[in-house]
Amino acid sequence: MNMNSIRNLLLVIFAFANVFGNAQNADQVKKRGPADEYARSSISYLLLDFQTEKYSAMLNNAINTTTVPSKFDNNELSKKTLKAPYYHTASTSYSAPNGEKIRQALVADKYAIDVVKYWWKVKDDGSYSTSLIAKRGEYNATDEVVSTVDATKVGRAKLGDLGLKLIGNSYVMVLDFDEIKSIEEIYDAQDLAARQLAEKLKTEFKPVKRIKNGFEGKIFAYLYKINYPDTVQGYFDASFIDDKKLDIQKLNKIFDEVYSPLTLVTTETTKIEATQANPGEFLAPTVQQSADQLMVKLVNTGILKSLDKIETRIEAFRVKTPVTNVDPIRAKIGRKESLKHERRYFVWQYVESSNGGVNTKKKGVIRARKVIDNSIDELGNTRESSFYQIGGGRIDVGMTLQERKDFGIGISAGYGSIGFALRGDINIGQWADLPIRQLKLYGEMISGSKVYDDAVQPAGVLSFPDDNKFSQTKFSFGILKESPFARNFFYGWQVGYTMETITWEAVDKNQQFSEGGFNWGLRLGANLFSPSFQLIGSVNGHHYGEVTYKSGADGATDLPLGINSSEIFPSKTPVSFDLSLRLNF
Repeated sequence: MNMNSIRNLLLVIFAFANVFGNAQNADQVKKRGPADEYARSSISYLLLDFQTEKYSAMLNNAINTTTVPSKFDNNELSKKTLKAPYYHTASTSYSAPNGEKIRQALVADKYAIDVVKYWWKVKDDGSYSTSLIAKRGEYNATDEVVSTVDATKVGRAKLGDLGLKLIGNSYVMVLDFDEIKSIEEIYDAQDLAARQLAEKLKTEFKPVKRIKNGFEGKIFAYLYKINYPDTVQGYFDASFIDDKKLDIQKLNKIFDEVYSPLTLVTTETTKIEATQANPGEFLAPTVQQSADQLMVKLVNTGILKSLDKIETRIEAFRVKTPVTNVDPIRAKIGRKESLKHERRYFVWQYVESSNGGVNTKKKGVIRARKVIDNSIDELGNTRESSFYQIGGGRIDVGMTLQERKDFGIGISAGYGSIGFALRGDINIGQWADLPIRQLKLYGEMISGSKVYDDAVQPAGVLSFPDDNKFSQTKFSFGILKESPFARNFFYGWQVGYTMETITWEAVDKNQQFSEGGFNWGLRLGANLFSPSFQLIGSVNGHHYGEVTYKSGADGATDLPLGINSSEIFPSKTPVSFDLSLRLNF
């Protein structure tokens, strides 16, 4: 195969991808499905090397042990560090000038062309290989694409050509670790400040208790995208010598002809730490990690936290794939795409507009229910993870799932038979990656005032208020389980422990009854506009044990009364009702 043949093949490849994409778009619009198949992003990391700083060497070693989440392809270039183009100052923070300085340093370092060479596996002698492009193109393709290609004369061997478009979905995240301090240094600074204050006030100096070790700091993450348009591919075509080699000199000049080979996409700033309890302290590890190991943990923590933030805002970093089945809802993604139980996805419908274009419409919100490990699935026979719906309308095969992470936290407030109610809950299935739908930890506070005309004053109690008005406050915590149904409704139950205090004012002294016991609750809710905003009705039961009386008098001891609150307040019911609004985020 000569150079012209290679060029012609590339043109066929792009034409095939374009025709296939257009055909898919038309078909998907027709069946209300996604306009494009999910295209994996690839990423590499570069550490800014501030060579004169104390922890520069440790950071340089740590960057070589970083990991890339499985949902991204790893552009594992040998170059891991970049000499910092600016210096840290006392007021260093993200700034556009620093982002531009880094971009210019990347351009001067020819980093963009190094990424392209990595994709094509170009060696110093100009020889190359399409194996990586083929492999990633095959994995990126859906089973439907595989079936379509198998039915053509192009065949399975050409499926890898679809990976060419992924080169333009390559990113580099440049990492600026700043204000890195050991916990020992932080303790020393605290002791110094405390000692100086003690000397000034003529008081005893008390050193800080040193309970942990490790590192703290912050990270500025700068995300750049490789600019790989059709014009660059055209320059690349011209560098072929024959079917085995490329002209290295022409290849190296590719991005000299491009206005901007890299584009700054976004930045994130995150506080980070990697610590462990000192020997003898609570939760101290049996074997202490070394300083180098903790630095590795710090670097990886900074990367993963930065990526988590970036994924919430950058379209290309969100997993996107067609719905392949319903009842239950299923899609061909899994652990390979970093799917976890209870992970939230939006479902989109693509519809043709009156002018012939394509518009998107959000059709529903779902969460992952059963997650499969698809890392070794055979191409064309990918297994499916299943999902359940928590809001929206009817979901059909061919619609598009798009990852939309949330925190799995709900905050609600309302009013009921006792008074004001405030609640919070967290989805532990989501945080702990457990295969249980909507299993949560909750905490609540219910507070209000009530008149008990039939109140019976027990012996030993100083006095009851003349108006028989008492303030009641309940605190409860425990486990909450909710189950969605009919797409926009849910029911649930909760069990836990509750504590109640009943207070009043008398003779300028605070008096209080306190009791604790079993708590239960039933709830029924509905989405208002979306699953992020819900209306909930609750029935709550509070069953207490013995009442303890506190007079509030100086030096007085608590007095167990040997009775429960229903004997003091006969009309007091153990069941309360309330209506609340919940915000989920």
